[in-house]
Amino acid sequence: MRLAVFSDVHSNHHALKACLKEAEKQKADGYIFLGDYISDCANPHETMKLIYRAKQEMPCWFVRGNREEYVLNHHNFGSDWANGTTTGSLLYTYEGLTAEDLEFISVLPFMQTIDPNGKCPIRICHGSPEKTRDTLRPFSYKIESWLLKIDERVLLSGHTHQPCSAHTMGKLYVNPGAVGVQCTQTVTAKMALLDSDGNTWNETLLEVPYDIDAAALEIRESGLLTRAGVWGHAILKQLYTGKNYSLFCVQRAEELAAGGPVLLEHWQQAARDFGILEG
Repeated sequence: MRLAVFSDVHSNHHALKACLKEAEKQKADGYIFLGDYISDCANPHETMKLIYRAKQEMPCWFVRGNREEYVLNHHNFGSDWANGTTTGSLLYTYEGLTAEDLEFISVLPFMQTIDPNGKCPIRICHGSPEKTRDTLRPFSYKIESWLLKIDERVLLSGHTHQPCSAHTMGKLYVNPGAVGVQCTQTVTAKMALLDSDGNTWNETLLEVPYDIDAAALEIRESGLLTRAGVWGHAILKQLYTGKNYSLFCVQRAEELAAGGPVLLEHWQQAARDFGILEG
């Protein structure tokens, strides 16, 4: 049995389409989705349509990510989201989702145990089995710690956008990396395959080329750059470089704010420091 594993699409439906085609080429028998399907790139509903189609055509398993939680909290309880660097991208995403999309993500589990081959269950989550925003980075002690805690012999998670795998104590951890927005200084979409001989699972990490220019053009033409401010420009540059400019700008803006509120001038200076904005 072969499963394709996807995480962190971040509304980049161009990258997801390429990964789904690769999964078909690799003759995957089912798809696992690890959350953060939306936000950052343009036209989130296009990503959701690809997910619905995959769900109709193949056995699929889903969990929600922190970006889905942000959108659901805004939908259910309201927020002070507004256009601009801090929350403009999230507001754009929310307004681009349909009622069907919101209903779909509202019922996604935080984590779940699946047993596709009936012999070797898999625990799936976005960040960790405890929190969607937890980070299990390559070589982190947290990976071994969680493998010790869970009964399953396989743990899958995403969130870090850093593809990795670890075999320890007869167990397996896999992070497939990010489909949509990279931070590993490579620009290809990332995914993973899991192959089972019946009693165990073995992983393959894949890089999948996609049409970055099409994704970038869509961002430029969608109005997202105007609505998302520095964040939108950082994501755009990140698509072409694989460098984590969104995080770099957050850290630099906070440094410039020196413990005070982060103002527009701090964001703009941070963006200039990293060559994201000119002038």
